[in-house]
Amino acid sequence: MKHLMTTVIGVSVVITASVAHAGEPALLSAEQFEKLHQMIKPQRGEARWMEIDWHPNIWEARQKAAREGKPLFIWAGSGGAPAAGC
Repeated sequence: MKHLMTTVIGVSVVITASVAHAGEPALLSAEQFEKLHQMIKPQRGEARWMEIDWHPNIWEARQKAAREGKPLFIWAGSGGAPAAGC
């Protein structure tokens, strides 16, 4: 959470500094871009749901779960729409 707050503050400072100049937008160097890009990307463990091997096809997921002896977790959106179709 601390890393997320640092990222938000860092990006806010860059955006505020860019908006403060009424002339041409400031260009970022490759190093600055890379640093900002790494700051805003989700960090490992930050969004655990993205680390799950999701299967949009129920039948394939069911077969894999049966092979591995694991339970099946079905995540559906509003009205029963499959999450993968969103």
